[in-house]
Amino acid sequence: MTMHHLGLGFGMGIVLVLAGCSEEPRKGPPTEQEIHAADTAVTSRTPGRHPYRCDDNQTLLVDFKDQGLTVELRRDANAPAVVLTAPLQGLQYVGDAESATFSGNQIKIEAPGKRPVLCEKATSL
Repeated sequence: MTMHHLGLGFGMGIVLVLAGCSEEPRKGPPTEQEIHAADTAVTSRTPGRHPYRCDDNQTLLVDFKDQGLTVELRRDANAPAVVLTAPLQGLQYVGDAESATFSGNQIKIEAPGKRPVLCEKATSL
């Protein structure tokens, strides 16, 4: 190898190392969408499904779809789903008649003319 080739190889190595260092540090904890974007299976045996207990004494099953940008809400496994979507990770989910906001292990579901329902992620149902 000539000195020119060695210098070129060394220069490319420096560029690769510097490119790896330029990633921005994470700002805050991951959003629910980020957490569930890669869900493959959970304790409910349904990929992306997470059980919640609500302050109205009911359960809620939350299925994360579309890399965490869509949620399907069900009161039980056989109930029809209410589908809500978010345009970007970290934003509120919105549907035809309801909206949902995640904060830590909680989800708050709101609908016009109804009181908000607050649900906490359950470890098992």
